[in-house]
Amino acid sequence: MVKSNRTRDNLFVLRATDQEVHRIKRRMAQAHQKTFQGFALEMLLQGQVATYDYSELQALRLEVNRIGQNINQLVRYVNTFEDLDSELMEALLNDIKTLKDVIGKEFKVKELAKAHGHHQSSSDQRKS
Repeated sequence: MVKSNRTRDNLFVLRATDQEVHRIKRRMAQAHQKTFQGFALEMLLQGQVATYDYSELQALRLEVNRIGQNINQLVRYVNTFEDLDSELMEALLNDIKTLKDVIGKEFKVKELAKAHGHHQSSSDQRKS
């Protein structure tokens, strides 16, 4: 059995799209790293990872969905018996839709999740 002179015996495999490879190579050049191994080790050991806590948003979203279901039941009742003001109900439904849109947007931009999570900015911030 031949003993290797290598001190790093563990192998990691990475799959990436062509676009991701281009970004990695560009960042390697910016970091003045000639090899992917050197760049990857530096990023993995020194880089930071962003984490997000969505638990509060998920609970809020569930509650908003429950409210929306209740409103839908009221609307069915109103349409059946015509006991309530339809303009008031429509305004209420619009408010619920607005609230859902705000929550959906938050899931995309992650501002609250960053505030409540253990967010650490990555060295490669994506630009939208």
